[in-house]
Amino acid sequence: MGSWQSGFTQWAPAWAAVRGLSSTRDGDAVKITPARGSAPPQYVATWPGRDTPRAAAAVAGHRGSHLTLVTDDAETAQEFAARQGLAPLSRLALLTAYPSDLPQAPQLPDGAELSLALAGGCSVVEITAFGDTVARGRMAPADGLAVLGGLYIRRADPDHTMESAVVTALTGEAAATEVPMILMPALPKSVPWYGRQGWSPTAAVLTFMRPAGP
Repeated sequence: MGSWQSGFTQWAPAWAAVRGLSSTRDGDAVKITPARGSAPPQYVATWPGRDTPRAAAAVAGHRGSHLTLVTDDAETAQEFAARQGLAPLSRLALLTAYPSDLPQAPQLPDGAELSLALAGGCSVVEITAFGDTVARGRMAPADGLAVLGGLYIRRADPDHTMESAVVTALTGEAAATEVPMILMPALPKSVPWYGRQGWSPTAAVLTFMRPAGP
């Protein structure tokens, strides 16, 4: 069993935290809700997983609900979701890395400044240029690992300058706190670039939703 599987109920809440969401454990699945306000339930579960069918049934019973399956068998996960009447919504790649294998000294463009703060249980990196926030990212600790996410890049970043600076700064923070492993969901198109930095894709993160209608 891979580390993403054995530590799932630790890192899934951390993934919610870096996105500004709250979470509660529901068996071996995780239920995610907005920190404020109300919204249909969202469940994150592994495929296969003991409580995944129950989470899928809960999503199928609430219009607008989402089910996210983390799996190394995307084909059967998609087939399972289709049998529950759920439609595909998005796909991410779950990346993992050891901080010691990654760059830890961010390179900033001229006129940019980097700051690190704690907020909501997360380490938050911000890059400002001429008084404006141009990039941001978060790291949330879990048991024996940490999750990076909440990446915000204000302007087009075709050469990954800002993205690289944010991720590198967060990696340095992970190394400073002696986190042995970090995880990060990323867009599939970004996987080759992250691979060159030392990250490895380990699972697919597939999100499905109940279609609108009765």
